[in-house]
Amino acid sequence: MEYRSFSSRLSWRIIGIVSVIFLISFIVVAIVSHLTITEEAVRSTRYILHGTVNEIEKPLTEVEISTKMVSAYMTPVTDNPEMLQMIASRTVELSDLIVGCAIIFVHPDGSCDTSRKSEFSYMGEGTAQKFVPNSQQLHQIVKRWAEKPVATKDGSWTPPIPAPYNPSVVITTYCYPLVDSALNVYAIVATDLPIGWMQDKVENLRPYENSITTLFFDEEHVLGIKESDSDLVKRFVRALEEDKEYDNMVSDLRENKDSLRRRVGKGGETSIMAYAPLHNGWMISILCPYRDVLRQSSRSHVSLMIVGIIGLFILFFTCRREIRRMTRPVTELAVSAQNMARGNFNAKLPEITSHDEMLRLHDSFLYMQDSLNDYIGQLKTTRNDKARMESELDVARNIQKGMLSTEFPPNLHAMLTPAREVGGDLYAFMQDGDQLSFSIGDVSGKGVPAALTMAVTCTAIRVVGNSKQSFGEPLDKLVSRINHIVTITNSNNMFVTLFTGRINLKTRRMDFCNAGHNSLVILPPAGKPYFLKAKANLTVGLFDDFPYVPESIDLDPGTRIVAYTDGVTEAENADKELYGDDRLLETVSQLAPEMDDKAAVEYIYQSVSDFADGNPQNDDITIMCIRI
Repeated sequence: MEYRSFSSRLSWRIIGIVSVIFLISFIVVAIVSHLTITEEAVRSTRYILHGTVNEIEKPLTEVEISTKMVSAYMTPVTDNPEMLQMIASRTVELSDLIVGCAIIFVHPDGSCDTSRKSEFSYMGEGTAQKFVPNSQQLHQIVKRWAEKPVATKDGSWTPPIPAPYNPSVVITTYCYPLVDSALNVYAIVATDLPIGWMQDKVENLRPYENSITTLFFDEEHVLGIKESDSDLVKRFVRALEEDKEYDNMVSDLRENKDSLRRRVGKGGETSIMAYAPLHNGWMISILCPYRDVLRQSSRSHVSLMIVGIIGLFILFFTCRREIRRMTRPVTELAVSAQNMARGNFNAKLPEITSHDEMLRLHDSFLYMQDSLNDYIGQLKTTRNDKARMESELDVARNIQKGMLSTEFPPNLHAMLTPAREVGGDLYAFMQDGDQLSFSIGDVSGKGVPAALTMAVTCTAIRVVGNSKQSFGEPLDKLVSRINHIVTITNSNNMFVTLFTGRINLKTRRMDFCNAGHNSLVILPPAGKPYFLKAKANLTVGLFDDFPYVPESIDLDPGTRIVAYTDGVTEAENADKELYGDDRLLETVSQLAPEMDDKAAVEYIYQSVSDFADGNPQNDDITIMCIRI
């Protein structure tokens, strides 16, 4: 199996966690910085915008005031052309802003009143000069100047056009109406203001590299848009119109409000547009592409990302180096553990100088090493003791087997299989002519104590019951004498279940005494097997003077007797199910008449073994079969 380096895995995990934290922090910083920079750009743009509005409105207001003063001077002398011309000339000469001044007469409907002479004066070659327009020029001037003042009875500014007296100068004109007592406009006083200084101010007002500052006079007259900027402005305005932003902007302007509009145009360019109205209805706006606003921030973010990636690489290699140095003792301890697993329990452990978890781990390995060495020593001692005990038990087993006769008569066979090395089951038999005596017993408990009690019982049976003299003695007396011997030698308070029988093979009469043992199974030559009913006598080894009661039964020729211990009926399978009496009767019923006793015993034992199906034997098994 290939192992991965712990230091590398830990280093990659640290880098992964730090990278996620860095990425999240970078995104948060980017969003916050973008929002902050955008808000700062908006504040800065609007501040610049309002400053520009004030700079433009100041000259406009001065011109408006001057025009109204000129109107006041001209009103009393409207019938004196010389005075009107003189006032117009003096206005041009004395003002630093006004380059032209005139008065035109109109009808109440705004048409030109040719019955009265209009006067024009403009600044030319350093002095005020008179300008006399032709009929066509006059009607055009009247139409442009008189439309709004006649309608509103108030002053208004015209869109910029080249001056009629000097086409090289672009002017905007402030027109102020003169009203008679019937509130009808009869004349318009106009002053011309050149817009070259506005052009310079608007074109030079660029908060960002690609910013566009525009002065809107009306829908057809725009100041500040270069030919290269016109497409961008048109796209932005179309995008505003599609998103109804244009209507909102117009509504703000009508209410003299300034505002901010942010819009992504059709070309995919995100822009910021700040605008503010002038008091005369004009509007000045600044259009800033979003990429310009965030350009410096984006450069900072790229630099931060590069620095962060370099920092992550440095952190990775530094962490890997330090972690590898710190975890080197773990690798060495793992090698030592492998050596101990191969049997080298005295493998050298690495030296640990740090007073931390590594030292605790080293001490734990050292303690484990000492404990293993102690355990191995104890295990060797235990193994030697166990080998000696097994040898002794083997001797005891052989001795115990020697106490059980293996030379069976033709009509009897028995087998004993202990659950341990030595057991507590027993059997005995003796035949003298037509007399056959047999015994089968089971000592309570298992192991060596049961084996000792079994040895005592077997000896008592041999001394008392299995002799030629015992065939003439009553069976209950024999059992009582066996009980006496077992009782006086029973220091472990154990008891023995014992069934003793004596069969006259000639008369087929069986005398028996059952001292608490399992009932025998009788299989008649013709019929079903059944359990032999016997009186309940006390087990052997408990009370010395218990009066045992004998019984007798006559058997038919060909009858088979099966004696057994409880290891047969109490055998268990893996499901904890017992072999039981019913299954034993069924097995005995399957014994063929021609089957000899040895084959019958082996058949019953095989049935029990098949039922257990490998489940460990929990008690000694003894089976004896006799055929009459």
